[in-house]
Amino acid sequence: MKLRNNILAFVLFMVIGIPVFVLFLPIMIVLFPIHYFQRKLFEKKYSDFLTEISGKNFFCYNNRNNSRKYIEDEIIPNLKDGIEIVYLNGKKVESEYNVEFISKALYKLKSYRGFPHLMKIRNGKLIDKSINNPFYNVLNLNKPKNELLTKINRFFELTEIKNVV
Repeated sequence: MKLRNNILAFVLFMVIGIPVFVLFLPIMIVLFPIHYFQRKLFEKKYSDFLTEISGKNFFCYNNRNNSRKYIEDEIIPNLKDGIEIVYLNGKKVESEYNVEFISKALYKLKSYRGFPHLMKIRNGKLIDKSINNPFYNVLNLNKPKNELLTKINRFFELTEIKNVV
């Protein structure tokens, strides 16, 4: 009985599967190169974007309820000028830069350990660092936020620190 069911399934696959595959093969042959060249074009534009914004610094955070208000009230106002803000509102990226490219940059994070996260662009390359642990030490363990701000500035190679109370 089991052998007959296996044979029937195989025959159905051959009768339905092969003709469907043959019908869609020309479509796949046409669409694959189109998709390939679109992806290559996007990668080129992304690379040009990184080269164009070389030297920029980004502070990235998300809409997590227990940290968003603290970041917006206590951290962002104390960041040095020249640090751009990237906010992830769910899956929607909010930034003053091209959202597709910033999304791609976030997708390619190498040292992702959670948000908040730091990104810097140097010589057309993306360098990133998670400050999730130090941030939550400040938020939950009441450690001084000057330590966190110093880590941020060191990562971005910024020397002076705003005076924080």
